[in-house]
Amino acid sequence: MFSRITHPAFVAGTFFLALALLLYRPQPFLSDLLPIHFPPSASKIQAELGPKLCQGAEIYFPGSPEFGEYTERWSKAAEGDILVVVLPGCQRDVATAVKFANSFNLPFLAIGRGHGTPSPLGTIKNGVLIKITSLDSINIAADGKTATMGGGVYVDQVLAKLAESNKVCATGSCGCVGMIGPGLGGGFGKYMRYAGLMSDNIVEMDVVTANGSEIKVSATSHPDLYWGMRGAGHNFGIVTKFQYKIFDYPKGQDTYYVTYIFTDDKLESFFTQLNWLLNDRNLPKDITTYALYILNPSISPKPVILFQLYYFGTPDQALPYAQPFLDLQPASVSNATTAYKNLAHEATGTGVGDPICAGGSTKAFFSAGLKRYNVTANRMVYEVFSEMMVHAPALNGSIVQFEGYTLQGVDVVDEASSAYPHREDNVLVSFTVFYPPSPSNDAAALKYGSQARRIWTEGETPARKLSVHTNFAFGYETLQQIYGYEPWRLERLLALKKEWDPRGRFAFYNPLVGEDSPKHPNHTAGAVYQPWMGLFTGSSIISTTNAFIHQLFSS
Repeated sequence: MFSRITHPAFVAGTFFLALALLLYRPQPFLSDLLPIHFPPSASKIQAELGPKLCQGAEIYFPGSPEFGEYTERWSKAAEGDILVVVLPGCQRDVATAVKFANSFNLPFLAIGRGHGTPSPLGTIKNGVLIKITSLDSINIAADGKTATMGGGVYVDQVLAKLAESNKVCATGSCGCVGMIGPGLGGGFGKYMRYAGLMSDNIVEMDVVTANGSEIKVSATSHPDLYWGMRGAGHNFGIVTKFQYKIFDYPKGQDTYYVTYIFTDDKLESFFTQLNWLLNDRNLPKDITTYALYILNPSISPKPVILFQLYYFGTPDQALPYAQPFLDLQPASVSNATTAYKNLAHEATGTGVGDPICAGGSTKAFFSAGLKRYNVTANRMVYEVFSEMMVHAPALNGSIVQFEGYTLQGVDVVDEASSAYPHREDNVLVSFTVFYPPSPSNDAAALKYGSQARRIWTEGETPARKLSVHTNFAFGYETLQQIYGYEPWRLERLLALKKEWDPRGRFAFYNPLVGEDSPKHPNHTAGAVYQPWMGLFTGSSIISTTNAFIHQLFSS
């Protein structure tokens, strides 16, 4: 018989342990030194975390129906590997859950309605998922200029509540999506013509930091963090409550909209007319546009162009802007007037309960911010999309999006006043791929999506570097493409990351990673990433070392 210290497993394990120690920077504790953690059992989590939570909090584990409900996300690729779901009973529970995760060296992730798609979200392993949708209060201030909202509120909910007081605010365009998630990344939507980006309207935030501390963040409280969280906020903390600017409806609550469908022979004339309307950011404040390439076999066997023009006023007032598109002789035209709070559901089918908001498939965005539409490039992207419909039919639920917003409210904000870096972009385009999860479909999505984005970027005149809004990132973009090319901006963000999240605990939403920044191999909590260590991520060296340590301490 071998003694323990001469057993071959011990000798081999010692070698791997020594190698792991060389690969990782020394940290004060063993849990920080190695990417190793042994998840606590469900009974242990319930016993240690449960009593610390507020009344009304809920904890769910794999195997329960609720666990499946709360871990399902809009994109299957973003679901990751979750150990436990925590539904807070009060704001303080978010900090409690973070401290609990830290005590066991478990990664954690806070989500609202779960519509984020960047690919790092799906890399969490043995994660503590903090589902903050229960934090859904909305209270309008006495002066009517702001509302204080819980971190779990969503667009339809907010617009309906504010409309009761004839108030409105900047939101995303999809009614089923949360408020603070998009807001931390900038946040595009139809009301930005008056109010600017969603991030421009955040006055104050209650934030849980990486170590579980609860702080107030505003222009006067932690102003550097206030700067960074408005544009790159997913890197720094969990927002449990926020104070937000609201406004009186400037022209009443009704919105008129026209829906056109064009066949592809009108593509060039359509985008020429749309560029004229957008006219270098001079689009009237009361107009927003949205276009899609989409399959509609009832109109054509080939993809069609679906175009919506929204006017915040009457049909007669909209006619001068709508008529030029009618003159192009679309294959189909319809129009309606609805309350602004109902626009997402009635016009675009993106309200709560609409099919497009449901999970069950993989979604991927290949997006870019542009100065204007390049008509030739848009024709080339149309051909790429058409080819994908033929050669990858499993992806035929996909769309290509063209979003044109009025930007007067964005332009009046100093570009240096927040971390948001893309104020020069006039339009947003996205090759948006929906498909059943499979490796072959993943490969097809990446092939066609990357090709389309390259065409758009190369079509910019004068030439510009790729600009990608963090809320629409795929996940493999560079930091400069997401967070800006100005050296000072990225340096400031990386310094904030080092100060507020030195262990890289917020690592799953386009994480800020520099030479001195932490990033976990396989996003395992506690390990510090070196740029050259990407070669070892998920390697047999790491897995063998983990297996040995488990054997050693279990003997």
